[in-house]
Amino acid sequence: MNAPVYLDYNATTPVDPRVAKVVEPYLYQHFGNPSSTHVYGRNAHQAVERARRQVARLIAAEVDEIVFSGRLRARRCRPR
Repeated sequence: MNAPVYLDYNATTPVDPRVAKVVEPYLYQHFGNPSSTHVYGRNAHQAVERARRQVARLIAAEVDEIVFSGRLRARRCRPR
């Protein structure tokens, strides 16, 4: 029997093992709300800003053009 083909990538996608390795410390050790001013938040904020710079560099964009958001916020931010 053939394995099914997953086509619902709009809902969720598999995580590349290289990405999982980089993200793992922020799930278990360096977690925090990047909008908060406590040490956990500041560390998370620094990580988000570092990721923003990396993505901008990767796609030749300006740092302020990179917006990380959840689905709800993405709906509010999209051009109309």
